[in-house]
Amino acid sequence: MHTQLRTWWNALLLAGGVLAAPMLPAKVWILEFVAANDGSVVDEDGDDKDWIEIYNDSNATVDLSGWSLSDDAANLQKWIFPPGTTLAAKKFLTVFASGKNRRVVDNEFHTNFKLSSGGEYLGLIKADKS
Repeated sequence: MHTQLRTWWNALLLAGGVLAAPMLPAKVWILEFVAANDGSVVDEDGDDKDWIEIYNDSNATVDLSGWSLSDDAANLQKWIFPPGTTLAAKKFLTVFASGKNRRVVDNEFHTNFKLSSGGEYLGLIKADKS
């Protein structure tokens, strides 16, 4: 069931990205997330925590320092990327939504919140909060 939902969601996101690409400027965005990890992806501790995949669709490296992820629309800076975090052009970054709160550059990132499989807000916010 989760695999089918994930496949459907990926198809929807990819289709939306392809159709919208000529009209939108290049950007960094949440490509995929899993709010009920079935063990297909595990973290450095061997835990199958939920995760968020971020993609840089631009042709340049983007500095994510000060950008944030949040599961709370009233608190957009719930988990902030540390200084020195970059994402190369056309590359992906996986951030675990584990509650472990790890923010060390060049190591796995873990948010200070977990995702709800029942649905909730999830946002990637630029450093300037736009």
